[in-house]
Amino acid sequence: MEFLYDTPALTISYDPDQQWLYVEWKGEHDAVSAQQGGELVLQHLQNRPCSKMLNDNSQVTSEWEQGARWVGEQYYSLLAEQGIRFVAWVCPQNWAARKSMEMAMLFVTKPVVILFDEVACAYAWLERQA
Repeated sequence: MEFLYDTPALTISYDPDQQWLYVEWKGEHDAVSAQQGGELVLQHLQNRPCSKMLNDNSQVTSEWEQGARWVGEQYYSLLAEQGIRFVAWVCPQNWAARKSMEMAMLFVTKPVVILFDEVACAYAWLERQA
């Protein structure tokens, strides 16, 4: 795993074996941090182009409902424009954070985004996408 960006709140890695981005969100996030983090992911995607992303929200502990529309409409469309075709999105255990994530999904039109409760299941599904 090649670490591209690493802070207590967000880690962006590139997996050269699988040729995908692994994005791990941790702790509290809000609309501002969701957008800033998304923009960082887009920047790193320019340097490590790939068609798949594992977006791990399993450790998010707060709601970010104010940013859900931007994430669903803008961020995921921008990911698709940069070549992402498949996203395995791991749900948080925290109810408020999960609600924000599900709200964002209402606005996603591309790429293909599938929700998972466990990282291992998300990984296995993403591995099978061509």
